[in-house]
Amino acid sequence: MNNEGFLLEDHPRPNYDELPSVYAQCDNLAERIQDVLTNLPENIYDSESEIIHFEAMDERDLHSLIKEDPDALVPFFTKICGLTVREFKRLHDLNFDYDTFRRWSVKLSTKKKEKFVHSIKGHLPSQISIEAGLYTFYKMWEEHQKRHRRGAKYEQEVREFFKSHEYDCEKITDPIEIDAAIPSDEPQVAMPVRTGVLRNFDKRAKEFSAENREITDKFSKAKFVVVFKIPEHELENREEVRRKLEEEHEPPGGFDEILFQDELDDFLSKLEEWDVPKKPTK
Repeated sequence: MNNEGFLLEDHPRPNYDELPSVYAQCDNLAERIQDVLTNLPENIYDSESEIIHFEAMDERDLHSLIKEDPDALVPFFTKICGLTVREFKRLHDLNFDYDTFRRWSVKLSTKKKEKFVHSIKGHLPSQISIEAGLYTFYKMWEEHQKRHRRGAKYEQEVREFFKSHEYDCEKITDPIEIDAAIPSDEPQVAMPVRTGVLRNFDKRAKEFSAENREITDKFSKAKFVVVFKIPEHELENREEVRRKLEEEHEPPGGFDEILFQDELDDFLSKLEEWDVPKKPTK
């Protein structure tokens, strides 16, 4: 880097022993972002005040900037704007996913690139200090990665549980993404799987409702079963969670089941009641 040093060098890394690769990735991305931003023209980055003036950039400037290092800058701008994958779709009709957009290759259409740039331009702060911008990105990407890795691990545990009981349970991505589908070729049971704590319950509930609409649209006869893993000490509040889901967030099609991590065994009888087929024996 050709600046004075990494601004977040002394930033706390509380879960380093558990997830060293997450912090290595966050450090690498943040350093690259800092390197690009601090070399912007003087009318955009004021090196004396260390302020980035996003209001001085038009969409063409943003497009050119992202092209310099899309692998780092796509996550940066997404997190600075506070847009989730679902909000890109809901607010801007853009099917956003990190893997595709971070490559920024010829396979990503010009129209999608322009729509992404237009989306973030409308949500960027007019100006922000370089350290505040990096810190905001770092904390949000750290949480994103921790949640993604822990969530992916639990998704796999759920799928393996049903496989161990001879069900064809897989993650599918076409025509929509379902974390655990039984059977995977023509789902009769669709299960979004989430991990979290009760303080972010409202966010998870909104995700469940949004997924219900997508699943009902594509697989109208599938049972909609949500699986929510929460800390052990919060399980005593499960009935309150169920009540809130059903009374405050229930989608038009309703929930067929709301499961917590210690209820999968009991749910097997429900699969039998619904006549969900097991994998054919060889």
